[in-house]
Amino acid sequence: MKKWSSDRWLSIVAIIASLGTLFTIVYQTNLIRKQQYASVLPYLEMWNSNPGKDGETYLYLLMNNGIGPAFIREVRVHYGDSVYIDDPATFTHRVIKPKDSITNVHYSNIKTGRLIPAGEHIELVGVSKDSVNASILRRWFAQTDSIEVEIIYESVYGEQWSARGIATEPVRID
Repeated sequence: MKKWSSDRWLSIVAIIASLGTLFTIVYQTNLIRKQQYASVLPYLEMWNSNPGKDGETYLYLLMNNGIGPAFIREVRVHYGDSVYIDDPATFTHRVIKPKDSITNVHYSNIKTGRLIPAGEHIELVGVSKDSVNASILRRWFAQTDSIEVEIIYESVYGEQWSARGIATEPVRID
């Protein structure tokens, strides 16, 4: 049996140290990537708001509570067995208005390609100083058996998410 020289032992130690360094670099790169993704994560949520006295005001809000912008890719409204490729404002004018003769609605459209900055909130549909119409909108948007708005959006790194319904956590789409 041949004895190993000190050169051979040093070579093996150098290879092991190199492999350890390579593992550390790969691990740190993975951590840096996760940190970059998290540092621009959008977090869209939809909420009801009733800021007026005696039910005079109703607002259906979209908020980006994340730390990065959200790029809107698709907006859908689920109502009954149907899915409308509309935003809440367009749905209100096409479906709710003819059924309930609602008036005094103010709104903001959200369409494909729109950017929602971090910390931004948007009043999707609302009624102010009108308890009758506020009650109609509240019935459509706030009750559990009514409509459900779904927004598909992306982060700056192209990760897709779906925010669906009132006060629900966004779900990552793979």
